[in-house]
Amino acid sequence: MQRDKVCMIIMACSMLLISCRNVDTSYIELDALISKRHPIQSQYQHRIDSVYSISLSNTDDSSRFACYGQLFDMYRAFNIDSQLTYAQKRLVVADKLNNIEYKQAAQLNKAEVLMRSGMYYEAMVCINEVSQSPIAHFLQPYYFHLYRTLYGLLADFAITKDDKHIYDSLTQNYRDSIMQVQPVGGFVYELVHADALAAGGAYQDALEVLLRYDSLHTILPEEQAAFSITMAQIYEALGDVESEKHHLIVSACADLRGAIREYVSLRELAMLLYEMGDIDRARRYMQCAIDDANAGGLRGRSMEVATIYPIIETAYQREADLRVKLLYLLNISIGIIVICMGLFLWYYARQRFILAALNKQLHQTNMDLKQSNQIRTVYVGRYMEMASLLIDRFDNWRKMLHQHIKSDNVKQLKAEISSQKFTQEQLNAFYHNFDEAFLNIFPNFVEDVKGLLVDGVEFRMKNGERLNTDLRVLCCIRLGITDSVQIASFLRYSLSTIYNSRTRMRNLAKCERDLFEEKVTTL
Repeated sequence: MQRDKVCMIIMACSMLLISCRNVDTSYIELDALISKRHPIQSQYQHRIDSVYSISLSNTDDSSRFACYGQLFDMYRAFNIDSQLTYAQKRLVVADKLNNIEYKQAAQLNKAEVLMRSGMYYEAMVCINEVSQSPIAHFLQPYYFHLYRTLYGLLADFAITKDDKHIYDSLTQNYRDSIMQVQPVGGFVYELVHADALAAGGAYQDALEVLLRYDSLHTILPEEQAAFSITMAQIYEALGDVESEKHHLIVSACADLRGAIREYVSLRELAMLLYEMGDIDRARRYMQCAIDDANAGGLRGRSMEVATIYPIIETAYQREADLRVKLLYLLNISIGIIVICMGLFLWYYARQRFILAALNKQLHQTNMDLKQSNQIRTVYVGRYMEMASLLIDRFDNWRKMLHQHIKSDNVKQLKAEISSQKFTQEQLNAFYHNFDEAFLNIFPNFVEDVKGLLVDGVEFRMKNGERLNTDLRVLCCIRLGITDSVQIASFLRYSLSTIYNSRTRMRNLAKCERDLFEEKVTTL
């Protein structure tokens, strides 16, 4: 026994050294697979189409039921809507044949799709309906797996500790049930065994189980993704970031080779890289994940991975937080200096007032910088996104014009060039982004402005807009843009419109006209 433990430790150390050495190389493979994932998915779709053609030629209901089952499996993590379609088709055939085992299999298929769509209650109802009669022996592993997965998800989203404890206990019970119906030493058995150990906090034991299995067996391509992400989760719990990253890369590569669009590993890898400061690579991987989740109709995954903009925004916010901390340290240092100076210059009473004023000024500067960083973070993110979209739209417009030129359609070309539709659309998008970004920073701005005006003043907005011309002009003033020429250039309004708006607002002010805009800057 002692000898086996020593061997396992040596094996683990060897794999750690190999993984650390190969992480950068694995990036190359992963990036290559991402770049050619569309041809891989096209080939996979062709395989699905071949099976579909076979299903059309089958006149026997039992054969058709089997083909639908194969299509259901092939659409798993590729297109959830198609997967649901074939689960329902299996139910129809099963009812037609009045075969209880077929009905159970189809019902479990439906429960799986509902669960992966986030409809946990409906999935539970489906599984419970199956439970009303004895489960066919060959369906028991699938049945236990669905229950284990469902209760695991419920545990993740449990609100109270008592509920989480109940769901965790049920999850463990179904892990045990899976192990009872799986051959000891097989892939599923050992994977669930390791998962059970990890759930109980025995991470090292769980790691030894998987390392031992890997040393005795060849991991099949279709097993690699599940095996590696389980390894990654264990290494995460052990605090071994490099090994975690290596196995996430291996799992993500396996997903891409198998045309899996449900990139759990790639998403986890992106978040890990983001936490490590590799923002660019994290953004690229997250973009890949969200694109394929949308393509596959995986709405639950789409919501989970749609974090590209928040990642950028958070990165800027972290930078801003760092600056605030540095300013805080600077304030502390200045405070120490002030105290030391006070010990030497205590007899100068006037110095205290000077230092108090200095501290007040520093505090105000600190607050201004914090707000300025927040404004910059929001607007930089917004306008980076808007610039990217505008580039795409200009490129599409260019392609359309080029097509008109190729087809010698001069009339349509002139019409497109003369039309103001494209410019107006971009201007509307600009106003929308400006309004959303500003109100995100100053959510009470409109009501605060009303407080500066005479009673009864209301702002009328165009359909779909949150701000009008007068309010946008005041927003610019609040952001520190006070020159009318600059405001007109920024907002794409005429200079006379800006003058008229500012005059109109001053005339509606409760306070003196000359003090109105100064008060706006403090809202």
